[in-house]
Amino acid sequence: MDIPKWFSAKRIAITNIGKVVSGDIDKGVVKGADTILIEDGKIAYVGHEGGVDLRGVDVVVDANGMVAIPGLIDCHVHLSLESYAPMNSITGYLEETLLHGVTTIISEGEQGHGLPRFYPWDPKGVKVTAILAKKIFENYRPGGVQKVFAGALVLAEGLREEDFKELADEGVWLVAEIGGGGLAEVSKVLPMLEWARRYGFFVSMHWGPGIIPGSRLFSLDEVIAMKPDKVAHINGGTTAGPWEDTKEIIDKLDSSVEIVPYGNPKAMVRVMDYVKGKGLLHRVVLGSDTPTGQGYMPNALHRAIVTISSLNEIPAEKVIAMATGNTARLYNKYGRRVNSGFIEVGRDADIVLIDKPQGSVGEDALEAIEVGDTFGLALIVASGKIVGFRGKDTRPTERNIKINGTEIKVTDINELLFDPIRLYYRSLDLN
Repeated sequence: MDIPKWFSAKRIAITNIGKVVSGDIDKGVVKGADTILIEDGKIAYVGHEGGVDLRGVDVVVDANGMVAIPGLIDCHVHLSLESYAPMNSITGYLEETLLHGVTTIISEGEQGHGLPRFYPWDPKGVKVTAILAKKIFENYRPGGVQKVFAGALVLAEGLREEDFKELADEGVWLVAEIGGGGLAEVSKVLPMLEWARRYGFFVSMHWGPGIIPGSRLFSLDEVIAMKPDKVAHINGGTTAGPWEDTKEIIDKLDSSVEIVPYGNPKAMVRVMDYVKGKGLLHRVVLGSDTPTGQGYMPNALHRAIVTISSLNEIPAEKVIAMATGNTARLYNKYGRRVNSGFIEVGRDADIVLIDKPQGSVGEDALEAIEVGDTFGLALIVASGKIVGFRGKDTRPTERNIKINGTEIKVTDINELLFDPIRLYYRSLDLN
């Protein structure tokens, strides 16, 4: 079958948008914007339809009043390269998340010690695996478009400064979640973190009791000594750490704190109330900690957004920023690598149209989120390409979009469950 023209389009206009969520936690909704123009994979215009010339556009999407948000960024995924690993079929998993609006993935480590790859300590093994993973996902994009920042280095006893320099020269820049696997003896980790920061590495660390053999609960003093860029699953993954220590981490460090939806729900609410009260929402990011057995949910970020917004009474656009712009800013701390996360000119055109689910009392997707209803997806654009007309097995939207005048709607359960992966080839002829 020929590739539909809307997939290969160079210029795409999304019009009749109800609200444009910027991804910037301070800016919120872009005032007066109802149109986005995409050219060659980048956002070329955000504003009122009357302010841009749409002649010559290949594809026009009528959003029918829906909300446009940046493509979601999942900053806590444990990738797996081999078929023997418990997290099997990683390619299918990543494509599934893409069809849930996750257009960017950031790795927390491609497994640690105890697997056949490196047991018990193998500095060369973790080093070459990080390089391999980084190179694989440089050249391979799940679904053809999803961006995956892979190659997170699992710390191992025996790593030396020259190893970090070599890795940096190869483009590796992530240190995998310390304490979630790999070396966790702080006296041995601290010199490695000096080397890591010397060569521009981003450092993440585990918070909460151990969840697998080899992971552990760090003391408050150990966390402060390591000064991570991100404290992973501050609400537990899955078990929460001591609340008084959690508050001290937030107060004494300027690290970003990550919420995962499968973590301790009471701790999630407490953390979010605490950072909200202190005006620190800009430090919160959202991750899934997938595809581990406890965290396996392709809609994990959806659940986090809905739960935090509704239970902590935080505007939906601000919580969406925690899964988009907050994350981009955090991971660009040592140089701009993540060019998504915001709907603004020059950024990668990663855009998702969302709407309230059928029957919600909310007036639109943002109000639905705030009352606790899970939103539906009507369009997924990644790297400037239309890759899906709704989420795979996500909630149906109240309204329908149009592509070049053709209404896109679900007609039966088979379309709902199976068609998105085939990009509507069976349902519609949009050529």
